[in-house]
Order: sequence, then C-alpha cells, then structure tokens
Amino acid sequence: MRKLIILTFALLLAATSLVYNFPVQAQQVSEGQRLAMYSKPSVVRILDGYLGTLYWTRNGKTYRVSYVSSGSGSFIDPNGYIATNAHVTNTTHEGDDKGKDKLFIEFIKEIAQASNNDPNSILRNAPLVNLIYSEVQFQEIRHIHHVITPDGSVFPYEIKAFGAPIGDGKDVSIIKIELKNAPILKLGNSDKVQLQDHITVVGYPAAADTGLLDQKSALEASITDGKVSARKNSTDGAPVLQVSAPATHGNSGGPVLNDKGEVVGMLTFRGDTVNGQEVSGFSFVVPSSTISEFMKQAGATNEEGIVDKRYREGLELFWKGQYTPAIAKFEEVRRLFPQHSETERLIRDSQQAISEGKESTVGLGLIVMVGGLVLVLIVGGALVAFLAMRKKKSPSLPPAAYQQGGMQQGYPAQPSYPQQQPYQQPAPQPYQAQQSYPQQAAYPAANPQSYPQATPPAKTAVFAAPGAGTSPSQANYGAIAWTTGPLAGKRMEVRPEGFYIGRDSGSAQVVIEDPRVSSRHAWVGVRNGRVVLVDSGSTNGTFLNTIASGRIQEIALNPGDTIIVSEADVARFVYQS
Repeated sequence: MRKLIILTFALLLAATSLVYNFPVQAQQVSEGQRLAMYSKPSVVRILDGYLGTLYWTRNGKTYRVSYVSSGSGSFIDPNGYIATNAHVTNTTHEGDDKGKDKLFIEFIKEIAQASNNDPNSILRNAPLVNLIYSEVQFQEIRHIHHVITPDGSVFPYEIKAFGAPIGDGKDVSIIKIELKNAPILKLGNSDKVQLQDHITVVGYPAAADTGLLDQKSALEASITDGKVSARKNSTDGAPVLQVSAPATHGNSGGPVLNDKGEVVGMLTFRGDTVNGQEVSGFSFVVPSSTISEFMKQAGATNEEGIVDKRYREGLELFWKGQYTPAIAKFEEVRRLFPQHSETERLIRDSQQAISEGKESTVGLGLIVMVGGLVLVLIVGGALVAFLAMRKKKSPSLPPAAYQQGGMQQGYPAQPSYPQQQPYQQPAPQPYQAQQSYPQQAAYPAANPQSYPQATPPAKTAVFAAPGAGTSPSQANYGAIAWTTGPLAGKRMEVRPEGFYIGRDSGSAQVVIEDPRVSSRHAWVGVRNGRVVLVDSGSTNGTFLNTIASGRIQEIALNPGDTIIVSEADVARFVYQS
C-alpha cells in the first residue's frame, strides 16, 4: 500500500515537471508595438470641404475647383462617435453658402495663376471681385464630409457637438457616423499628466500624401512620439498642453496617448513658422478633460465594447503563438465590425504560422498532462480503495484454528454471500436531435469600389404598380407615392405590419441608395388604426412637409402629407388615402 502511494506521487511530480518544461513559442512584443496594435484600428481620417463646377461666361470655360481639407480623429464610442478638432470640420459647420465662397476663392486663384497675376491683389480689389462673381455660374456643388476608416470604408458624418476653431482652447468637434461596434480609445486623466511624460501621437499627416505612395499606404496611420513640454492656457483661459512630437497638416484631431494607451488629448495646432518653415517641437494639444466636456454634450459614452475585448484577447493569444484560438477571436471581431483594419492580416499571418508548424503546443500539452494526472489519481485511488475493502472483508481467525484439509470443528463456517448479478448494459436512449438555430447572417467584408465614395447596396424593394389592388382589409390604409428622388413615380400600399425605409437592403424593405440615408431610416405602418411614420433614430433625420419644421420622431399621417427623407432632401413621398 505504501509503495503504491509513493508511486502515485512520483507520477504526479513527473507530469508536473513535463508541463512546466513544455516548450513555448511566444513572440517578444515591445510596449510600443502593443500600443500601436491596440490603437490603430480606432484612428480615422476625416475629409471636409466642397467640390464645385463653375462656368465663367466671360470666356465660356468650365472650371472644376475644390476646397477640401483633411484631418484625423478617433472613435470614443462604439456607436460611431468620433473626437476631432473643430477646425477640421469647420467648413461643414459653416454651411453651403460659406462653402460656395471658398470655391469662388479657389476659382480666383486658378484664373490668376493662368494669367500670371497675384490672386491676393485680385481678392483685395472688391469691385473686380464682384464683377467676376456676377459672371460666374455654379453648375454643381458637392459637399464632402467623410470619415475614412483604416480599411478604406467611407461614411458621411454629422456634427453632434462643436467647440471653437483655432484661436480658442476648445478646438473640439464630436462627429458621428452610422455604424456599430467600433473599436474605441479610452480617455485618460489629463490632469495627471506631468512634464516630460512620454506620449504617442497617431494620425494621418498630409505630408505623407506625396503621390508616390499607393492607396493602401494612404490608409496607414503614422505613429510618432515625444514628451510633454509645458502646460499652458489659450487666450480664453482653456488649458492646452505643449508636446515635442512631430506633427503636420492632417495630424490635427489625432489622439495623443499616454503609455497606457489612454487618450490624454488630441493635436490642435502647431507653433509659428520661421522663414516659411514649420518649427518642430511646437505642437499643442487639447486635453482630454476638454474632450470629455463635448463628449457629454453629444450624448456619447466612452465604454469599451465587445470588439475591443475580443481583439485584445486575440492579440494576446497571437503573441503567445496560440494561433488557432487567436483566429477564432479575430473572426468574431471581423463579424462584429467588418471595417476592422487588422483582423484580415492577423488571420492570414496566423494561418501561415500554423502551416509552418510554428503554433505553440503548450495548450495541448497542458491538456494531455492534466488529463494524465487525473487518470493516475483515479486509477490509484480505485486501487487503494479496492485493497482496503478486501482487507476489511477477510475473516480474522487465529492460525491454530486451521487444520490441513479444512476448518477445525468448533468455529463457525465462513458466511456465504449472494451471487453478484451479471452487469446489464442499459438500453441506449433514442437520439434526440439538437435544437436547430437560425443560421447567422453573413457580414460582407468592407471593400469600397471607389475612393472616397462608398458603394451603396442594391435595391430589394418591390413596389406595387400604380392602381394595384389589395384586399379590403388593407385598402383602407392608403399608399405612399414617391415624388422625388431615386424612387420618383413609385407607389407602395401601406399595410398593417408596415415597412422600413433605409439604405441597407438587409434592414429595410424600401431601399434608397444614398449615403445620407440611414441603414434603417424610418418606418411606415399602422398603429391604433392610424397610419404613422416613425423615425428609426436616423443620422440625418426625417421631416414633415418642410425641413424647417424640424425633425420628427413619430407622427400620424394625414392624406396629402409630404415626408422628406434626410435633411439633404434626398427623397420625398406623399401619403394618399
């Protein structure tokens, strides 16, 4: 018995030693690499401005001009909220009239250059400017207000909170695009930042747009670092930080991170220039305390979502060489957020490592060893129990009581035990089919066909032909007739169950292919016997009769009511009884 116990413990020690000495193929990852991989999927590029086509009656020529600036920003809320600078989105904030003025100035610059004149001298000549303006016809104006995610997907944005452009310390704009499960950056406490603290800046410097790089490189954020040089205040008394990290046009609005990967601020403007050259080490930062103020105004929260958790879990497994479970994490991230910039490459690298035999087997080894330990304990314990039972059941008789050939008379006979019944294997239970679950919807990978305009989904709605009949229970609810937009001339009967209007054919029955229309924009149906229209929380709103009437949330429709889809007046329909 004692030998058996000693042998069992010896096996346990040997198995434990094998587990601890099992080879592990883990990658050595620096803190800088970790911070970069964590932050890059959350940083976006922002375009703001106008494109225009102008016809000059004086010479009969058509000019195509543009006024579009670029900046950076970062997701702060999984529901598509982004923090950037007010001056990055200022052209959109000022509106179309100011946008036309900017396009006209670009036109003046172009004709001045063609005639070898100084554009500033023309712009200072008010009578001449007014004359030229009277001779110009704006044939087309296109508003550019786009967010470009690191995978190249393009979304129109809406301003939710706006501070003040350069010149004041609250150079903050909170914008929103329509998507879910975005990877975010957590805000840190800028009040705890000390002088000479190390910081990292992530963004899209315009200096990288040399024309010599491919489109994929244009979507790759640049990462620079430096230190906090000073704490200062702007002219309105708002706090700003001065940092030594290099920055240029396009970096504006980019997040400034501490070594924990938290946002302690974002770049706002640079220092002065000397002889036309930018002075390095003179970048200023809006602190996170100011960002938080505008984030609350916009109704955004800064809580991490499931994508952030799964992505970090996948990275940790990837760096440990455990590629198979890492792939499962990355595939979940890709399903939840198809626009993620890193998952495709990480899945591909993991599959390559597995094919080359580089996967760490520490997980498999641990399972085998633990299983072996459990088996040893079970077998050893069963053997010990069996021997103990046999010893207990054996009669304790003195040696003198036995004679050769049988038991000595006068001692009781050994008791008889009932014969053990043979083991009967239980009849197999009938197979119960596993409950089936609906197949999960596939999410298309982001693959924009053009830059910077996204490709809308295909139409799926089926409209009733004009005058088409319905059952008597349905006919009383009337119909909607589209008067403008891509569905103009179409008519659709209103049914009690209703239908959704939106951009995404997977979410809406009536599809309008326009990025200014939300994926599920509005619903038309019957409630309490009345035909109602309900806005589904759209980005650009739904309006009754005129845009000036303001956005509606839910309203009962009367015959002749006109519904306007989006503040951009993308499409209109009339309710008919």
